[in-house]
Amino acid sequence: MNKAINKDQKLGDVISIFPDASKIFNEIKLDFCCGGHDNLGAALKEKGLNVDLFVEKLNDEYANFLESSKEYKDWRKAEPMELVNHVINTHHKYTFETLKEIDGLLLKILKVHFYNHGEELLKLHRLFANLKAELEEHLVKEEKNVFPLIEDYFENKNENKRIKLVQLIESLEAEHDGAGNILKEMEELTRDFTVPEGACTTFKLVYNKLSELEKDLFTHIHKENSILFKMI
Repeated sequence: MNKAINKDQKLGDVISIFPDASKIFNEIKLDFCCGGHDNLGAALKEKGLNVDLFVEKLNDEYANFLESSKEYKDWRKAEPMELVNHVINTHHKYTFETLKEIDGLLLKILKVHFYNHGEELLKLHRLFANLKAELEEHLVKEEKNVFPLIEDYFENKNENKRIKLVQLIESLEAEHDGAGNILKEMEELTRDFTVPEGACTTFKLVYNKLSELEKDLFTHIHKENSILFKMI
């Protein structure tokens, strides 16, 4: 019997087939968003994992996923602007709101816990400020420039518009990589967003929100890099 997932597929394609694979990839720190174009087998080898066993596990989990009848939207089959509107109303909305919330909370714990955890929190505060600025500017550029151009392209296709979009998309993907690199620095600094011993409730809340923001960004970037941009 043919398996839905094989080692020669790209990471982004695996997530498109089986969205819950994102949880499995997150557990082993496999970058399926900015690294969505990477080959599954090669990525697993780089992690020192048994490729065949891991792929078998993915297929078993995928079979369980299908049997569960869990509701799932295959965005590869959607119209481009349906996916664009979903990205704006779901991921962009969440990102703007969460960045604002974390910003205030992070400053609060920096003030309260400066003497005990100042070194870590100062670095984290600086990294988060960079991430916030990059993401906010990036999302605005998408909403005010790139997404309207995508809509125009699909309404009135021509090669000049496609070439312009491809150039803009290359720039967006580079910005995705930049945000991903900042997240990796934050992850390393905070021991995968693990709070220091004895941390207060707000401290835990900030690190949890940073972890959830990272997971949502992975899915968000995957939908753009591996699905939307491939439609152009």
